[in-house]
Amino acid sequence: MSTVAVSNAKRQKIVKRRIGNFLIVFFALVYLIPLYIAVSNSFKDYWDVIKSPLSLPTAPTMENYKEAFHSSNILSLYGTSILITVTSVALLVLITSTAAYIIIRRNNKLCKLLYGFALIGIMVPPVVTLVPSIKTLSMLGLMYTPWGLLMFYGGAYFSTTIFLYTGFINSIPVTLDESAYIDGANTFTVFFRIIFPLLKPCTATAVILMGMWIWNDFLNPMYILGSTAGKTITLGIYNSIGAYTSKWNLVFANVVLASFPIVILYLCMQKQFMTGLTAGAVKG
Repeated sequence: MSTVAVSNAKRQKIVKRRIGNFLIVFFALVYLIPLYIAVSNSFKDYWDVIKSPLSLPTAPTMENYKEAFHSSNILSLYGTSILITVTSVALLVLITSTAAYIIIRRNNKLCKLLYGFALIGIMVPPVVTLVPSIKTLSMLGLMYTPWGLLMFYGGAYFSTTIFLYTGFINSIPVTLDESAYIDGANTFTVFFRIIFPLLKPCTATAVILMGMWIWNDFLNPMYILGSTAGKTITLGIYNSIGAYTSKWNLVFANVVLASFPIVILYLCMQKQFMTGLTAGAVKG
């Protein structure tokens, strides 16, 4: 290979690397700019937000957060959202992980049929099922109750969660199960003592994805919970915008407070989250 060819190849690699770095920085800014706007404006007073919404706060203040705590009753909203999110995610993890284990390990025609039927739900957006779900919950007397919303989330996100678990369980050797059975363990013991601890990366992925979707959900709680069963954090933000249309400093403070728990969850579980996204794809 000539010197000119080697030089051109190096130049192409440098150009590709620079283009890749530019795209990374560009998309990082696309996601970080709204976060910067929300956080910086949450520490400003009303006139600072109006005059220079993109600048850093000239005189940072915590008054917005104090007023948001008192006027929006943020602790009550946190309690409702945490209860619904934690319960929904816990039920999804328990039910879908055990179902995925049975589907993968038995691998018979019935399990394949049920798995294929479950995956159909991935192609159907949850909002499409809202009207029939409301009719079903009304027939069962579960409308305007947290239990009705929990049932809706269980059905809406069942397909995605079981898809994650089946891909990961399929990468775990069957020999682990066989060794445990030889030692006298039953199916319950094999799953919860051996298999489920190995699902930690996949569980972290499911917890973050499902937790984020349920925590940030607005439309479904608005219709299913209504105004009689408590408000979630997203409904609280909606009400604060209606009450403080011109006080955008308070709106930004509410947005930051609403986003804080899910950001902390991701930061605590990001390592397992990334492992869970890739492990099922590279093992086989």
